[in-house]
Amino acid sequence: MKMNSYTDPLRLNEERLFVDLMESLPKNIKDTRNILEIRDNVLYVWNPKEFCVMALNVSTARGKNDVPYQKLRPTDIPIFEIKNLLINETGTQLALWGNLGLVLMELPKRWGKDAMFQGGKEEILCMVYNETISIRKARWHPGSTNDSHLLVLTSENTFRLYECEVGNRPKCLKSWKVGRVPFGSPSRIPDFTSLGDIAVDFDFATPTLRRPELFIGKDINKDNVIDWNQIEWPILVLRGNGEVLIVRGNILHDVHENPVVSGSLSMYPPADDNYGIDSCSIMCLQTTPPIVVVAMCTGKIYHAILLKEETINDDDNDRTTWSQYGSTYNFHTPEDALYVYECVEIDLGLFFADNDEKYNCPIHLHADKHNKSRYFCSHNAGIHMITLPMVSQLDEYINASKENEDTCLPSLSNQPSLQYLICRRTKHTEQNEATPILGFGLLQEPCVLVALLHTGDVVTRSVIDLYYFPEIELPELIIDKNKKVNKETFDVYIKRLLKRETSQPLIKIGSKSVTPRECLQLLYHATDVFRKEYFVKHDTVRKEIGKKMRALKVIKTQLLKELDTLLETKKKLHQTAEQLAEKYEDIKDEQEKLAQRAKEVLRLVNYKEPSMTPIERAEAEELRKMEIKIEEMKIKLLELKTKLEQTGPTENNESIGKKREIVFRGDQENAIKNNLGQMAKDIKELVTEVKKLEEEVSI
Repeated sequence: MKMNSYTDPLRLNEERLFVDLMESLPKNIKDTRNILEIRDNVLYVWNPKEFCVMALNVSTARGKNDVPYQKLRPTDIPIFEIKNLLINETGTQLALWGNLGLVLMELPKRWGKDAMFQGGKEEILCMVYNETISIRKARWHPGSTNDSHLLVLTSENTFRLYECEVGNRPKCLKSWKVGRVPFGSPSRIPDFTSLGDIAVDFDFATPTLRRPELFIGKDINKDNVIDWNQIEWPILVLRGNGEVLIVRGNILHDVHENPVVSGSLSMYPPADDNYGIDSCSIMCLQTTPPIVVVAMCTGKIYHAILLKEETINDDDNDRTTWSQYGSTYNFHTPEDALYVYECVEIDLGLFFADNDEKYNCPIHLHADKHNKSRYFCSHNAGIHMITLPMVSQLDEYINASKENEDTCLPSLSNQPSLQYLICRRTKHTEQNEATPILGFGLLQEPCVLVALLHTGDVVTRSVIDLYYFPEIELPELIIDKNKKVNKETFDVYIKRLLKRETSQPLIKIGSKSVTPRECLQLLYHATDVFRKEYFVKHDTVRKEIGKKMRALKVIKTQLLKELDTLLETKKKLHQTAEQLAEKYEDIKDEQEKLAQRAKEVLRLVNYKEPSMTPIERAEAEELRKMEIKIEEMKIKLLELKTKLEQTGPTENNESIGKKREIVFRGDQENAIKNNLGQMAKDIKELVTEVKKLEEEVSI
């Protein structure tokens, strides 16, 4: 039967993939598993009847009908039942595993318009490698540089690390034990002391430095300061009795090094039942410090912080290790401890009273890689979402300055929120009736949950986190930081009003077990939840939105009036600007004319009154003195000529005088010649020097 648009808004049930899958799923599945996964908007699901992985690009299928899917067929068909499907981060390999074996499949390349495998080929043969082994859990190692290391926890309390390089057969690099061989193993005689010591799950904690004391005072963010050999990924191992072990060591880069197994971790505050004896799942959120989530089959979930344990005296240490009981395994005393700060209990079904025997089943934990502050739980009774305020509080405390550390301390007053998203059971459902969840996946942007039921139906539901407030930093002017006021945004205010203590899940139960009484009880329960938790809050939100709309309308009217005023002012300013531009052009032209005139005046002044340097003035003074000497020489020469004329004969005796000769003595004649020659040279030099000075002075 097709589901309506409320439970399947993406209409995945109408896709050919899920139509074929519904016919292929067996009808006798009793336990919750995960044969569906979504990576990069591509949905992968295992078809147990055709022994293949079916892939569908969900982003391409939105808004289209009957989009073809692809079948990835293994070269070697597994002979055991597949219960889990796991893809590595790079999307190159896929791990299929069940209780009795492991299959590693190499995914082909994707290309083409819709990024389909091998361009859209309908059926693709993929290389696979089978490994017969009893498995409890398998995870891809997050510290693998090429994303090819798979860590497997077997049913014999043993870890096996496989290197799964593309194109090569996987090889087991190392294996080590984390406990005794459990009861029921064919290799060991039954022993009641091993009950509860079985490792049921594991997860990787945040990476740490192997020897942090070597990096004190160094900037570990710089290159070449830390290499991969100095980083280790601690492994948290959960036992069925609630104990948590921790495994340390660089298992990837040092094959010959034996990992150090420490356990069990102390849990504070201490509890008489050690926080439960039916643990089933563990998950570590990648925060600083790490938050560890431990789930019990009863529905209780403990949230703890992994920290270094305070040092205590050996005499007062009541913790014991296996070596003190004479075990062949020597467990190291752990340096870490789990500090449990809260416990939540989820409803495994509806209508259970306090005195009723409640339904118990294993709980599977799923992390949200895009939002560390929430995670999901899938089980036979449905799916829950749990939001942790502690994550954002730890981030705020880690990023706070030293002055604000005291004000940013995490508070336990903010309780986690539980939302029952999908319900599969009620109080009246038969105990043996099959209601498991077969697949769980998340589509991002926006976040949509995709759940595969054991009937083959698909439930898709948008995940709205009313308890997550994004930090929106708006630009604002801050005059005094001490008087800064943080104003709550309207969307955060509405989300706070919509907070509710109880959620109404999508109820999908078997039609055989539904009686008229149960239908009426379901109706009363849903009506009561909607009246108390939904309708009242929605009415409050509707009133607040109405107030906000009226206020925005008033502000809009005022802003429109101010806009008209600003447009009129803008028009006037534009006209004024045009007038000023014209005046500016006139002033600029006039200024250019004045500048030309000033330039010409300056040129004439410089031409009429040349400025002389001290050397030129000295030469001019020397020239003036020479001119005075020349004038004196001219006067003396004139006087000499006059004297010669006065001492000569008269005009009447000119002829006689011509005939007469003046006779000088030899010394007089030489003296006169020398004086005249010297005078001629002086005059010539003076004339030459005068001309030269005239040329230099430009007279």
